[in-house]
Amino acid sequence: MAELRYEFVPALSGSGAHVGSYRRRLPVNLVRMYENALDWEHLPHLHKSSFSALDLLDAGAWGWRANVVDQRKGTSSVIELRLDRDARRWITRTIEGPAKGAEIWTHVFEVTPQALDIVVDFFVPDVDAAQREKVGRAYARAYEVLYDEDVRMMTERQQQLDRRIDGVQTTDTVSLGTLDEISAPLTFTLSDRLFVLDKTGDDWVVYPERCPHQLGPLALAEDIPEQVHCAWHGYRFDLQSGECLGDSNCRLGRRPQVRIEADQLSVHW
Repeated sequence: MAELRYEFVPALSGSGAHVGSYRRRLPVNLVRMYENALDWEHLPHLHKSSFSALDLLDAGAWGWRANVVDQRKGTSSVIELRLDRDARRWITRTIEGPAKGAEIWTHVFEVTPQALDIVVDFFVPDVDAAQREKVGRAYARAYEVLYDEDVRMMTERQQQLDRRIDGVQTTDTVSLGTLDEISAPLTFTLSDRLFVLDKTGDDWVVYPERCPHQLGPLALAEDIPEQVHCAWHGYRFDLQSGECLGDSNCRLGRRPQVRIEADQLSVHW
């Protein structure tokens, strides 16, 4: 990684002891990075190993505040993230809970339009000087895992957005093969859109490959086959009506029909 021009300004540093830093180059743009920072909904779904549940208390363009549960540790914390676009940073604070007073400062630097360098600094109160390095390494390891998961989501979302701009050409009817040949789930393209052909019991079903919320991947829900589930944000949709089963007003939209003739399966509008 290229050397970053970065230094602490004492008046702006965290309130606790500085225990360590994490630096990384990310293959994403600034829009996706800010979007990810404000996206509290993905935390208990994409980062299941770190967040068991989240109860939102407040949110806006400024950031968000939420009660976060870690069922493995049996702990609950109130966490707040505040985004400062002018300074290109966001500060995550633990307001209540076991790590009360801890602050995580993330600064972002544009390397190219599609690449960013981030510097994440960890400030933790009441840590003995001899333990700071150990605590800092633990925070850095946790952030390595979080960013591994976030980068996959951000780059995949950008690819989906780019694909929708570029588009592909196909007909309004697609033959997918004989019933013996088809292995579900099967992804196919129809009218410039990606869909999935899958099976629930003896019935064939079709649903969009991507969630209408933020283009996360959809799949049949394991517990309720009549629903599809988004891995990024946990949104669920009823396959029959297309309606979202949560508070969101997004829906699956128009879906192609399955036709079976002489053991040949095709999909069409």
